[in-house]
Amino acid sequence: MNMQITTERPRFKTRAHDQGFDLTIALPGVAKEALEVKIEKRLLTIGGERKEPQGAFENHDHEALRFELKVELHEDLDVQNIKATHQNGLLTLSLQKRQELAPRKINILAN
Repeated sequence: MNMQITTERPRFKTRAHDQGFDLTIALPGVAKEALEVKIEKRLLTIGGERKEPQGAFENHDHEALRFELKVELHEDLDVQNIKATHQNGLLTLSLQKRQELAPRKINILAN
C-alpha cells in the first residue's frame, strides 16, 4: 500500500455583520473529531486531516489530506467567546466584537 499525504489550505469565506464576522471553511469528508481549532493570543489556527475509512482502499494507493489555516484576528474581536459549528462538511466560526465595541443605542435624557 502506498499512501501519499498532501497538505493544503482549505477554501474559506468570511461574512461581516454588525456584531463581528463569520468564517466558513469547506472541509468535505472531514469528521468533527479530526478537526482542531485553537487560539493563541490573536492567532486562530484550524487544522486537521481527512482520513479514508478503515479498509476502504485496502491494497490500493490512496491519499490523505492534511490542512491548516491560520488567521490573525483583529484586536476588536472577542477571542474568549468564539463559537464553532460543524455541519455538512462546513466548519463555521462565529467571532463577535468585544462587547464594549459593539454598536449600541445611546438614550437621550431630558433635563
